[in-house]
Amino acid sequence: MPPNILFGAGGIGTGKFTYTWDTAEKVSSLLATLGSLGVTELDSAASYPPASEDTFNAETLLGLAGAAEKGFVIDSKVLHKGPTPFLSPDKIAASVDRTLEVLGTPKIRTLYAHAHDELVGIEDQARGFDEQWRIGKFERLGICNYSAKNMEEYFAVCEEKGYVKPAVYQGCYNAITRGLEDKLIPLLRKHNCAFYAYSPLAGGFLTGKVTLAKDSPATSSHLLDRTRWAEGAHPGSAAFYDHPEMHSAVRSLRKVCEAQSPALTVQEASLRWIMYHSVLGDGDAIIVGATRVDQLERNLEDARRGPLMDEVLAAVEGMWEIWGGVNAKWYE
Repeated sequence: MPPNILFGAGGIGTGKFTYTWDTAEKVSSLLATLGSLGVTELDSAASYPPASEDTFNAETLLGLAGAAEKGFVIDSKVLHKGPTPFLSPDKIAASVDRTLEVLGTPKIRTLYAHAHDELVGIEDQARGFDEQWRIGKFERLGICNYSAKNMEEYFAVCEEKGYVKPAVYQGCYNAITRGLEDKLIPLLRKHNCAFYAYSPLAGGFLTGKVTLAKDSPATSSHLLDRTRWAEGAHPGSAAFYDHPEMHSAVRSLRKVCEAQSPALTVQEASLRWIMYHSVLGDGDAIIVGATRVDQLERNLEDARRGPLMDEVLAAVEGMWEIWGGVNAKWYE
């Protein structure tokens, strides 16, 4: 079976990164739309939306909109702000307590470490999560963005101490970010740990709009308005994806997609690849985001179209051949 689909709540909130769903009423309308589209699981975080000065912003709106009461399954991540320790047992407890308070629920499904805390040892991190899990504040432990080496240590500590083991790992994975297939994902499979992929469209790069704007700035630069590719919006995406090899890969795929009958978009090909041809499968998931309802509907429609034809599949796989040697070590 293909992976499940979650909605990424990073698009909810009042930060400069988002504008669409910034009131409880708008979020309530979004939830109704998601339910009608068959999406009932939300991926949130204490620090969402990205770049917001406020913490628990998205989750406060989800609580005011009654997401938990309406039957939505909610996953969250411990607050991650600044260089100070953020995964000590007391910080984990304070963060999950605040999440439960603003969401108006006694328990969430998954509580993640949003990133590895270099200032807190993995054993102390694991102990802190185990304490909150045993109290019953979340059903399963999740880990985001840890290296394969750190995950190996985390699993070993949990087995030695009897702590709750990570049941799901969330990481960046898409047709041009596949380095974790070599070491990390096999390690997760060994420990029966699911994989949830964020950025299935590479932060919007695999919509093809970024390359189009670069090739024809006079006529296409407006395509990046209100995206993470707008000037100053989310510099991390540009730093990672905005390279000649990346644009070359997208151009090659676009040429093949446009030659099909009917034609495909780069976005559709990329979503169908991760759903039906990647290493993900039953029990795994992809996390889709959107800033508009029509964008959300299109993303889901594209993702559910089924496997790719051979020529397009070969072209998608070819993108990794162009770029893979450059970023293959991302999660090692």
